[in-house]
Amino acid sequence: MAMKVREIMSRPVITVSAETGIKAAANLLVEHRVSALPVLDAKGRLVGIVSEADLLSIETRPDPRAQATPLVPTAGSSPKTVGEVMTRDVLTVSPGSEVSEAARIMLDEGIRRVPVVQGRRVVGILSRRDLVKVIARGDGEIEAEIELRLGELGMGIGRGAVNVASGVATIQLESLEAGSRLVESVALTVPGVLEVRFAPRVPARSALGLGSRAHRPL
Repeated sequence: MAMKVREIMSRPVITVSAETGIKAAANLLVEHRVSALPVLDAKGRLVGIVSEADLLSIETRPDPRAQATPLVPTAGSSPKTVGEVMTRDVLTVSPGSEVSEAARIMLDEGIRRVPVVQGRRVVGILSRRDLVKVIARGDGEIEAEIELRLGELGMGIGRGAVNVASGVATIQLESLEAGSRLVESVALTVPGVLEVRFAPRVPARSALGLGSRAHRPL
């Protein structure tokens, strides 16, 4: 089973309403170091999202000093609330979506984070940082989890049979033909595994090598 969004999404989620002021929304983005805020209605349903890009557009007015003719007065024309600048057509994913699918959506659409919704209620948010955290897991932690998941399915392959280096898992099997597809499927569900490789299992006696012969009586 592939890794699901619910396993890595961030929560609780910092949200705003359409009536939230522009300055207040900007302060939340800075304070919580996030790039976007889901916008909820009075019933807690998702109605939009306001991002850094939405707010930056306010600062793109031309410099009046560089204009040959006077600009139209801005008094009363600048947006005051989130509802005036937010994006209403919001891309979302569900908690049960596969992480690979969510990552593909974010890359294809050029977005940095996507709300995770159950129905129309926001239950989390998935950011590029969350995805990077998965890749950055320690190799030892990944090894232990692979062994645990295989053991839970009755597929224990022996201690020391899993080695992870830079996210690439090498798994020793007695028979490379028997069960390798299932073992690979399980290993790939572990967050941080980038690739799975297989190697023939080295028998315990052979693993001792010269050391075992050195202890034989003459």
